[in-house]
Amino acid sequence: MRLLLFDIDGTLVRVNGRGREAVNTALSSLMNQPISVDGVTFSGRTDPAIVEAVLTHNDLPATDAMIEDVISTYVETMRDVLTPADVEVLPGVSDLLTKLHAHPDVQLGLVTGNVEPIAYEKLSAHGLDTYFPVGAFGSDHAERNRLPELATRRAADHTGHAFHPHEHTVIVGDTAHDIECARAVGAQAVAVCTGRYGRADLSQHDPDLLFDSLPGPSAFLQQTLAD
Repeated sequence: MRLLLFDIDGTLVRVNGRGREAVNTALSSLMNQPISVDGVTFSGRTDPAIVEAVLTHNDLPATDAMIEDVISTYVETMRDVLTPADVEVLPGVSDLLTKLHAHPDVQLGLVTGNVEPIAYEKLSAHGLDTYFPVGAFGSDHAERNRLPELATRRAADHTGHAFHPHEHTVIVGDTAHDIECARAVGAQAVAVCTGRYGRADLSQHDPDLLFDSLPGPSAFLQQTLAD
């Protein structure tokens, strides 16, 4: 059995700036002053790491307590403003997840920098949440490389099947951070050019597979499940 761990933003869906706006709103509200997120890269980073970077960028103290307060306000803000119209399911994703979910040798999960409530908020906008009973999230750890091992343990608890990352786990994402976190546990790294980074950028990080977009179910299964 293979464990397929998917990133969310830029891999499964696009939220078209709502997350950046919500972080800005949450921080501005808490600090009672305008906050700039210009120049801060969000792609591939965990939400706590993003908040820390924004605080530092604005010369504000990035304490654990402050980051926790910002994340809490950010979650409330996103729940208030995010609508299904803001969430774009990327091409081929719905069909691919339907087929993978039904495959007897596949367990689906998440490895995402989103904190858990926002991960499922984004996915539930178009019914994708039901495919992912397990995962690891930015709310579990600010370091993305720590997440695959946690997701693997949760998948084992959920299924009763032992997954060994270097043999059974595939991580699918759209940034160098996704490739790096796969490498950190010896998992197969699958990169897709549907986020902010193209083939030239991602190929420099030597993913095991590199797609311009997620392929059809047959092609995806043939390449990722091959021994």
